[in-house]
Amino acid sequence: MYNFFKTLRVIYRIERDNISYRELIEFLYEETPPSNYNFLNYNYAPHISKITKYGRGVKTKPIFSVIIPTYNCQKLLMGTLQAAVSQKDVPSSEFEIIIVDNGSMDQTAGTVAGFARFQKETEIIYVKLKKNYGADFARNVGALWSQGSLLAFTDDDCLVPPDWLSWFKRILDSHPEVIGASGWKEPYSISGDLDFYHRFAFWTHKFFPTPLKNTAYSFRSGYTANFCCRKESFKKLGGFNFYFQHIGFYDFPVRIYKSGLSLIYEPRMVKHEASFSFKDYFHKSLIMGADLYLLHLLHPNLWKNISFFYFLKRAKKEMGAILSDPKDPPIFRKSLSDMVGFSFLAIISNFCYWFGRYRIPFKSAFHISNTGVDA
Repeated sequence: MYNFFKTLRVIYRIERDNISYRELIEFLYEETPPSNYNFLNYNYAPHISKITKYGRGVKTKPIFSVIIPTYNCQKLLMGTLQAAVSQKDVPSSEFEIIIVDNGSMDQTAGTVAGFARFQKETEIIYVKLKKNYGADFARNVGALWSQGSLLAFTDDDCLVPPDWLSWFKRILDSHPEVIGASGWKEPYSISGDLDFYHRFAFWTHKFFPTPLKNTAYSFRSGYTANFCCRKESFKKLGGFNFYFQHIGFYDFPVRIYKSGLSLIYEPRMVKHEASFSFKDYFHKSLIMGADLYLLHLLHPNLWKNISFFYFLKRAKKEMGAILSDPKDPPIFRKSLSDMVGFSFLAIISNFCYWFGRYRIPFKSAFHISNTGVDA
């Protein structure tokens, strides 16, 4: 009964926007978030079940550490690993690959072991976590085990291009003043047909500009499926905030911007396997709504207005663009079904972004444990 009334009080304070980020994290996780945002000081060791290193012939330190979090994705992971080792202009001995497994229940470990047997020069490191703590938790673990001076991040359902690492190196060598570079991800489907929800998500990414104009910061920078950062800078910034379930890539570049540093965004894409149902999309949008509220509490100058009417105006703006934008196949075909469907998703998405905050107090809705988030 006490927990019931405590939950009601939290909902009431969320409604009045009268609760702090720290209070919400303490309520959800029963632990105090680091005051200095240094998430790399967290004690990750108790959450690791095993670490396996598949050695290589060359013993020099690599330049790149490619970090891939994974969870129950063995089939797509093999393609991701094959694309990662098929790099041009960067010798295999100059990068290592670190797979951090969030407690997968499939044959991920065997997939990695089988793949590693054929890698003569690239060291493969497999870290198995005890359960699913979330992708950003896993990324931080990978960074802590890395040897390279540059950290390159992608996801287990992405295919990076052959010049991925050389592109990052060329940009960072040419711009020593920036701490990292990133692109975005382009949906593709093994079946050949892109699902409706990924097409809409990709369209909104192209449609909405960065909210902070005339700065080096952009929401598009730092997207963790296609991102490279100098390791020393990553350590100084404290790594990724693993209390976010889906949009840690929003929080990290904000902290970079506030530190007076910058990222470079280039419209270079990695391919992302697109397979969503309406249930998946709706659930993810609700979680993003909760994350956006946490982002508002953590960075109020960035998200000042997150009211129902703000998201209503945002939905109307999207719907206006849907009606006026030219067709852009295969993403937006300008057909009646696309215009009606995209308009429907604009309404649903923005409703979820507003309503998601009210799910925060219900831990079961977020699969919260005391030591991380299930993504």
